[in-house]
Amino acid sequence: MAIPSNTIVIADDEELPRLEPGRLRPQRASRRDYSYQDFESIIIESVNAEADTTPSRKRRGTETKEPSALDNAFGGLRKALDREIQLLQEKNRMLRDEIRLEREGHQKTQEELSQQRERRILGCSVCFLQPDRWVTILCGHIV
Repeated sequence: MAIPSNTIVIADDEELPRLEPGRLRPQRASRRDYSYQDFESIIIESVNAEADTTPSRKRRGTETKEPSALDNAFGGLRKALDREIQLLQEKNRMLRDEIRLEREGHQKTQEELSQQRERRILGCSVCFLQPDRWVTILCGHIV
């Protein structure tokens, strides 16, 4: 009688990839091409099939149907909204013109002020100083 051994032998059918001498890593497999090969033909076929179909009875009926009350309500709301937008745009334009006129007036006033400073009209008649702020002191000078 033979005594069974305590050693298990596993026979592996698959072989490990062998490294070529001089290479440290195994070579990767090439990338797969996931693009559509006949993409244009698929598109052309679908366009042709779509052109051949006729709309169903239900769709043909909706094309000739008069606008519903909901469509009329939305149309009225859209017209009211368009009028409101137009009024707001006009108001915005007027306010922008008003701001522009005020800026031009402010600029003109600043130019006149700088001209008067150059002519020393705004200076004190005693000491001929032109301070940024005018304050009257006890001697009567405006400083």
